[in-house]
Amino acid sequence: MKLRIFSLMASLILLLTACTSIRTASEGKQKAHETKTKEHIVIAAVGDSLTEGVGDPDGKGYVGKVADSIRSDKQVKTVDVKNYAVKGNRSDDLLEKLKDKKVQKGIKDADYVFFTIGGNDLMKVLRQNFLQLTVEPFQEAEKPYEKRFEKIISEIRELNDHAELIYVSMYNPFTFTLSELNEINGVVTDWNHIAEKELKKDKHAKIIQIEDLFNQKSDSSRISEEDDFHPNGTGYSLIAKRVYQAIKKEGLPKE
Repeated sequence: MKLRIFSLMASLILLLTACTSIRTASEGKQKAHETKTKEHIVIAAVGDSLTEGVGDPDGKGYVGKVADSIRSDKQVKTVDVKNYAVKGNRSDDLLEKLKDKKVQKGIKDADYVFFTIGGNDLMKVLRQNFLQLTVEPFQEAEKPYEKRFEKIISEIRELNDHAELIYVSMYNPFTFTLSELNEINGVVTDWNHIAEKELKKDKHAKIIQIEDLFNQKSDSSRISEEDDFHPNGTGYSLIAKRVYQAIKKEGLPKE
């Protein structure tokens, strides 16, 4: 009788041990699957010339350079870049661009959405008031710009509610050519604050500040000699480094 009880207990222990081992192995596989980095990553990019990459002799701009950095991750097999940015686009142009079916499809499929906007909005105000330049016209343009920026984020989120939304801030391109226009520095900072405030409302959005990369005299070597306005290869590499650092900090998308 005792021998039979002992045998039953031994069998029960072995059965429980086996079940535990199976469950642990299963949980381990499930956890590994949950934390696996996506092998195929899609980047959609919209906005103006800074996202288009104007000024970069390689033609990649910060978007292409960030894509190259992501490709260097051993777990990533492909990075598909869909860049819809257009030189000269203002915030109202971007809102129109977001109605394009091709652009909408690209954003829907994206793991990351990169964008820049606002520089040409500032340029429009500057051109209209160049002979009598004061801060007031820029301040008057702030509220309408803020509403358009908010709508841009809303339109992107309607298309894709999970992608990481990354906005690269504005910088003052006139620092080295029209240094007497000191007012522009403060205006650029104010408009960057507008963007930052709106992006903070979205837990999957962030602003990459680059204003400091182009505000010293020595930084002029980071600007394209062809137009003295856009970043050159070095400038874009520095922007891309900051974007990629932010991406790595958050971790690449998971399956």
